[in-house]
Amino acid sequence: MTTPETPLDNDSSSEPPMEPERDEKPRDEPGVQRADEDFDEGALGQTATVINNFFAEVQARGATFGMAGARTARPTSRRLDEKEIERTLRHFVRPAGFDRALATLREQRVAVLTGGEGIGKWTSGIALLAQTMSPEDEIIILSPGRDLEELSTISFKKNRVYFIHDWTGEKPTKSVWRFTFEILSASLAEAGAHMVITRNRMEVHHEIEAFEIGWQPPDPLELLDTYLGTDHPALLEPWFREHVTGLRSPRRIVELAEQMLGGVRPAQEILADLDGTTVAAWFDGKPKRSEVLVVAALAFAYSMPERIFERLMVRLTDVADAIERQGAERETRPIDEDLPQTRRSWNTRHPLIGTSTDAGEPRVVFCGPHHREHVITQLCLNYGYQVWEPLRAWVRELAQELPDVQVQAAAGLALLARTRPEEVRESFLRPWAGGVAQERLTAANTLSMMCADDTTAVIAFDTAMEWVENAGQPQAMTAALAFAGGLSIRYPGEAVDWLWYLSLRGIRVSNIAQRALRLLFQTAAERDGEALTGLRLLAKHLERDLGAGMDPGLARRALEAVLGVLRSDRLEGEQPLMAWLLLFQPSSAEPIGVLWAWTLHNAHHRAEAVRALCRTLHALDDQNGALFAAEALGRVIWRTLPGAVAVLVERAIHHACDERHSWRDSQPAKEIVLALLNAGTRRSHP
Repeated sequence: MTTPETPLDNDSSSEPPMEPERDEKPRDEPGVQRADEDFDEGALGQTATVINNFFAEVQARGATFGMAGARTARPTSRRLDEKEIERTLRHFVRPAGFDRALATLREQRVAVLTGGEGIGKWTSGIALLAQTMSPEDEIIILSPGRDLEELSTISFKKNRVYFIHDWTGEKPTKSVWRFTFEILSASLAEAGAHMVITRNRMEVHHEIEAFEIGWQPPDPLELLDTYLGTDHPALLEPWFREHVTGLRSPRRIVELAEQMLGGVRPAQEILADLDGTTVAAWFDGKPKRSEVLVVAALAFAYSMPERIFERLMVRLTDVADAIERQGAERETRPIDEDLPQTRRSWNTRHPLIGTSTDAGEPRVVFCGPHHREHVITQLCLNYGYQVWEPLRAWVRELAQELPDVQVQAAAGLALLARTRPEEVRESFLRPWAGGVAQERLTAANTLSMMCADDTTAVIAFDTAMEWVENAGQPQAMTAALAFAGGLSIRYPGEAVDWLWYLSLRGIRVSNIAQRALRLLFQTAAERDGEALTGLRLLAKHLERDLGAGMDPGLARRALEAVLGVLRSDRLEGEQPLMAWLLLFQPSSAEPIGVLWAWTLHNAHHRAEAVRALCRTLHALDDQNGALFAAEALGRVIWRTLPGAVAVLVERAIHHACDERHSWRDSQPAKEIVLALLNAGTRRSHP
């Protein structure tokens, strides 16, 4: 804990009132909503649930979002367990260049695989490292944002191999690359470690030719053989083999195999969906303006009930008509044609569009799992101002629509970012990030959806970082919301770091960052074990910053952020989040106890911290493992608190529990409280 000289050890409430930082001072402007007042807590929670489900179930992306084929999003820094390595390499096929890369890795200790996105560099990197590992070695995934200078200063450890996927930290000039890679190679050799780095670049740099290998995907037919078996009837068909050879992405090959094994659709139909043949053929037929607008609208307002989609479609047509008439000087000429009978267009075997009744009410969807992605690609390839200008204006309006529409617009923009990332940033993300609450939430959702793809995840992170500082308060608040969403899945450590930083900013930014921090832990708790890493990091931040002595105003803000996490409920339901974690993730008792000790230590927050603690203990009542959880929590709290403060905290807990009739009348409840109070080496309490 802090020493007596720090502000937090003064057991009084005489701390100065918290003032916003000078450059963050809120100004009440006529007609402008305060940004910390216009976010609805229910809407934030609902959106967080949607985003969490989006990343939890890859299959749900196809059914709900029309984004099939994406793999489960991976955190950019973590340890790779044995089961994941085995699962990754189950159907691995060595591509050309594998043997050379393995020789480079063994000789130089570091190998760089350079090639296009989605050609199997992740799997190949894991396979290369697996060849150099001993049974006791671990694969450590490092953040792709580390630059060469940072990499060369890492203290590498024995019995570990390191992997950086889709590396973006290319800060040093190319002229010093060779020198820096030689230092990195020597550091790895000294530690007896190895490293593989992958880069999404088509060109190979001669400066590091001793370390870098141009990468190609594995043979598609050979990869398909490992799934289907060489005697599968389809593999004997010449037309099938020719089409499969054209699929350069191993991910597409795997999806083809899985769909064929499922037997739901004919192989020819699956291939046409995967390679975009069906969508390209429709656009090659030069469809009418109204037909293109319907398909374009569905790309950004997918799976909406018919009545809602029709309303949105009418609005898009109005916007397109207005732009078409610009400069016509009072001309009342008709637009090319009237709006067609929309329901007939997708209910009479439209080649791309149909309806689904899986959710009850008919919803407008694409017929193929990949149609949404391919439609956006074709729109980019074939059309200019007359389609894209009304589409931009209309999509920007969708940010003010229903939550389901906002999320689908974000999903469509995430797909567009794979082809035109700057278009998404300039036309949508930047305007929304400085806009009203709904626009900022849609911008944050777009960054979250972009995290489903390895390449656009990096763009999403870089965009959020641009908004953290020197971009204005609304942008900083938008970044905070994004760090609570998909960015917290891809970059869990960085998300906690930056939300902690934003929580210590001016009042308005701090309020949103604190809410985002709560959302981060609420959503992480729904994913196996992910909350524990964040809690440890949060406890580390709190101990470091308060232990060093903070400005009292900043210290209060820091403790408010932590207390908000401690008293939060689970994402769905009213069960205290900390009670659930203590019961089902027992290792969390250590960081939770540290966090609670600091809030109990501070006089200003003690009463609220005690109330939250009692509520958590009450939630443990009648639960298996309740006494063990309470004792584990108590051991950490009493070990962390100074003796004099511990006496005051003990009295406050007794007093708070005495006020609860349910505690006085329940023997099990009393035992839970006593388990906490008597934990560790502390004496028995009266």
